[in-house]
Parts: sequence; C-alpha cells; structure tokens
Amino acid sequence: MLVSLYPNLNIQGSWSYVLFATRFDLKTLAIWYSPLFITAFIGLFYKASWWSLVNRVLFVILYLSSLVYGLVAVFYYETSKTIVGVELFQMIKGQSISILLSYAIDFWWVVVIALVFMWLILKLEKRTHLVLERKQSLVVSGVLLVFIVFFARGGVALKPLNLLDAYGNLSNVEATTAVTPTYVLLESIGKQSITYVEFIPDDSLKAKLTEDHLKLSSPLNSKPNICLILLESFGKEYTGLNTVGRVSYTPFLDSLARESRTFTNAYANGLRSMDAVAAIYAGIPSFMKSPFIGSLYTNSEIESLPVSLKDAGYHTSFFHGADELSMGFKPFLLAQGLEVYKGRQQYSDESDFDGTWGIFDEPYLQYFASELGTQSQPWCSGVFTLSSHHPYTIPPGYEYLPKGTAAIHQSIGYTDEALKRFFATAQTTPWFKNTVFIITADHTSINETQAYSSYRGKYEIPLLIYAPSLVAPGIDSSIVQQIDLLPTIKSYAGIEQTIAIGRPLYDSANRLAYQYDGNVYVCSNDSFSLLWNGSSKSELYAYKKDAAHKRDIADEYPLETQRLLSDLKVFIQKYNYRLLNNDFK
Repeated sequence: MLVSLYPNLNIQGSWSYVLFATRFDLKTLAIWYSPLFITAFIGLFYKASWWSLVNRVLFVILYLSSLVYGLVAVFYYETSKTIVGVELFQMIKGQSISILLSYAIDFWWVVVIALVFMWLILKLEKRTHLVLERKQSLVVSGVLLVFIVFFARGGVALKPLNLLDAYGNLSNVEATTAVTPTYVLLESIGKQSITYVEFIPDDSLKAKLTEDHLKLSSPLNSKPNICLILLESFGKEYTGLNTVGRVSYTPFLDSLARESRTFTNAYANGLRSMDAVAAIYAGIPSFMKSPFIGSLYTNSEIESLPVSLKDAGYHTSFFHGADELSMGFKPFLLAQGLEVYKGRQQYSDESDFDGTWGIFDEPYLQYFASELGTQSQPWCSGVFTLSSHHPYTIPPGYEYLPKGTAAIHQSIGYTDEALKRFFATAQTTPWFKNTVFIITADHTSINETQAYSSYRGKYEIPLLIYAPSLVAPGIDSSIVQQIDLLPTIKSYAGIEQTIAIGRPLYDSANRLAYQYDGNVYVCSNDSFSLLWNGSSKSELYAYKKDAAHKRDIADEYPLETQRLLSDLKVFIQKYNYRLLNNDFK
C-alpha cells in the first residue's frame, strides 16, 4: 500500500526482500492476533455456541483496530516521511474526530476494500466447521503453539527478529515497505525512548560536552523584537529556493528572500510539528522514536528560549490558530517559561474556522499582527500557521491560486498570500523597524521529486531572517538547522552565554546538520550526506551533485565517511547523555 500511494518508495524487489517482508508479516500476525489464538484454543474444548461469537467479535476488534492504525500511519507518511509507532497517539491527542474522519473520506476506497476482505473472512469462518476429538484438539493446539511461537520470534535465531534486522539487511527504502505499521506499533510499545551507547570513553565525552558551552556575541547593536513565523509543511520544494527547476507556489516568500538573510541549505531537525517547536524553543532535535514533547524527558532543565529571554527583559508569547491543546504546544511552552499562549479559544470570530484544524491563516495572521502591537517591548513572539495542513482547505475568494500538481500546493499559495498581507499590515506599525523576522517551516510534506524525497532532502526547508535595517540581506549557503535558532535568538537578545547543541547561524565554522526519522540517521556537511541505520551499514552521497541519492560513494571516500560517522556517533552519545542525566544547564 505504501508503494502504491508513494511512488518514491518503489523497489525492484528481491528474494531477500520478500523473505524479510514475509517474516515481519507473520510475526505481526502471530503477536497481534495472539488474544484470538487463545480464545480459539479454548473453543477447541469449550463447544458453547456463544463462544464462537466471542471469537468473531474479538477478530473484528483486532482487525479493525489494526486497520485504523495502519491507515492513519500510512496516510500520515506523506508528512512524517517515516512509519510512526505508539507516538502517533500522542500526536493526535486533542485533535477533533473530524480531522481523523477526513483521512478516511479521502481514502474511502481503501476502507471499503478492507471491510469487504473482513466480511469474506467472517463468511468463510461460518462455513468452516472443524470437529475434533479431545486428543486431536491437543495435538492440533500443540502444533499451532509451536508455529505461533516460531512466527512470533521471526525464526529460530537466538535473538528475535526486530527492526534493526530489516535496516541491517535491506536498503532503507526496502525496510520501510517491508515492515508493517502494526509491527512498528508493537515494537514501540513500552520501549525506553533512549538507550545509552558508548561510542567514545567518558573522558573524551566530557571534553565534547564542553564544546556546547557557547559564548555569544550579538551581531546587533540593540535589543530588537523577535518575530518567529513557523509555516506549516512549507517544504523547500514548493518555493523558489528549490534547486530542481520546480514551479514556485510562494511568490511573496520568494520576494522576501531577496531582501533577507536567506539560508539556502537549511534543514528541519524532525518530521513533525512538535519536533520543530522542541528544536527551536528548547534546542532539542528529534533523536528519539517518540517526540521530545510528551516524552519522559520533557521536564528536563533546559536553558529554553522563554526562560532565557524573560531574564533578558523580553516578553514572550506564542500564537497558534488551532485548539489550544493541539499537539501539546501549550503545556510544553508554558512549562518552558512562556508567558502568553493564545490558540483558537482566544480568537473571537468563529466564522473564520476552517472546519477542521482551526482559524484560516489570513485572518489569524492579521489578528497576530494586532496583538503584537499590544505587547510591551522588547518581545519575542511566535506564530504557527495551519492552513497548509491536510485537508488543505482554503477559504472562498482564493480559488484563483494555482492548484499545482499536489493537493498541498494551492494551500501553500494561500498561506503565502496570507503572509504577504501580514507584512503589509506589519509595515504600518511602530514596532516594525525594530523587529527581526525569522521565517521558516516546521517540516516538509508531500514531495514529488526524488531530490526532496531522499533521506536528506525530506528535511529541506526555507529559512529567512528579514530585518533590512538590522540584518544585512544576502545569500548564505552554509548548512544550518532548526536547533541553530535557539543560540541565534539568544545572541540577538544580548545573552552572552548558553548551553546549546546548535550553533548561531552567523557562525559558519565546521557546521553539520543531524536528523533521525526513527530508523535512519542523517549527518550532513557542506558537501556530503551520510546515512546510517544504527548498526553496520552507512552510505555517503555527494548531495550537491546527487540530490536524489542515487550513487553511494562511501567506498570512494572512506575517510570522509568515517569522519562523518564518528561525528554522528559523538552527537548521538552527547544527546543521550544530556537527556538521561538532565545535563542541559
């Protein structure tokens, strides 16, 4: 199903792929339907007719729950770029049921096929009457038990089959399609978010940790207001910054880029909206299978933006037109010291509701502009747009915008138009000239080119700093990432030192970017991208010439491969050490 919906996951297939896919399917069936196997076993000895009904009801519950989870996980793949596990329930917490139903409506044909298949199984079960004597039942149940245990372990190897086996023996794309969403869910339940692995000894680690103690020097002569604009799902592919000759759906953002400090090699540190908020406001990238927000480590003592800025005399606020409990933004940011959070509940005109997520971007950005004028200066305020999220609804009057070739394109154009009107309003305010605008995306979404569907390209986002009277415009091709915004903003606010995993954007020395989608790590410098599955396999790509990652050159550049792999391992160890030891201050 993944392959049919997402052509970039198309594979050639091999006996090894078929073998692993079959093993994971059988393991999933053996574990997921184990409650049914137990009731069926009892039914071999307990012949009451109502017990057969119990079996049918249990089958339907297990089947439908696996179906619903599988569909949501697969359809969410276009945004997450990976199959998510138990963290999916955290991400949809607080969302309206209409949001979930919209996915079912869009892919109704898959739901119908699955329900027909379930109906056929139930019909077949009714026509099957197996009558066994007691001894025969014992023999059959014993044989079945052996097979179930065999399949549940994934074979006879000493260690049971797991996700690392898939990513260690198949290509990354093959592994993604070989493992079912239900299995990913099963493996993620009850697992510790972090397992500490020692790649370098403790003495060397302590020296590496001190490198994150930064002395900051502000490039500005004053304490400006800071306006952070997070654009929902604005992948670089949709903008004029794309490098593959694609049509741009963001004419205003493109024009703003020409007047801004524009970073043309910028990356998200995660694939979910929650990942972006954690990366920017806490400086924590997504390096766990579950989001940092809502994890065991959410309450770590971090030198977050709100706390640091408040100490520097700043008022802090955050605006998001969705339900105030959406995505867990509000409790996380308030816990990090944010002073004011405003969501849909604080917006007075419900006629601007989009019917699914929240308030349309154009009126909400106007509301945001008016609210900024009421705040005491200096302030640091963030706004998170939402109209370019599935189901990509735009209000009447914007039908003239290009529909493009993907469902998201017209809504991208709508948010771009809303952004244009926001700046038209902002330019008339007294606070405008003393404000640094930082415009970027939370993550990418639907990608139609191989360059932006690769393990590196799926993180590429726009990043602009617009403040003509404060920050000199220009193009910066240095590799940068979302976690670099925390030390950058702190330096703008006159803060002189901090602990940060990222580096200020204006510091171009020895820059690297790091990502992890739950299965594959990515480490990139200005020339190469390294992919590593966490075990033995690593791949290297010269992404500026080979953006689609078609030619692995790890064997041709062994020193560069080893250098990036070592840097990545140290980063992983530092990240895990800091989280496990609450060592961010």
